[in-house]
Amino acid sequence: MSEVRKSISNRFAKIEGHVRSIKKMTDEERSFEDIMLQVAAVKKALQSAEKVIFSEQMKDMVERGAYDQKRVDSFIK
Repeated sequence: MSEVRKSISNRFAKIEGHVRSIKKMTDEERSFEDIMLQVAAVKKALQSAEKVIFSEQMKDMVERGAYDQKRVDSFIK
């Protein structure tokens, strides 16, 4: 597995842990404010992972000479 894919996999493992934590917080009836802070952290982590994946996809497309604006647009949506 490449270093980039390993990094992405690690990011998703952390996100998975955060989501489990949110479920536990909900089950424990923690404050909605605390839960929403964790939800915001998960959103940010997902956006960060998305940026890395998108960047790697673009690099790959350029290296292969397979740049396709329609595909790029579909990733952005």
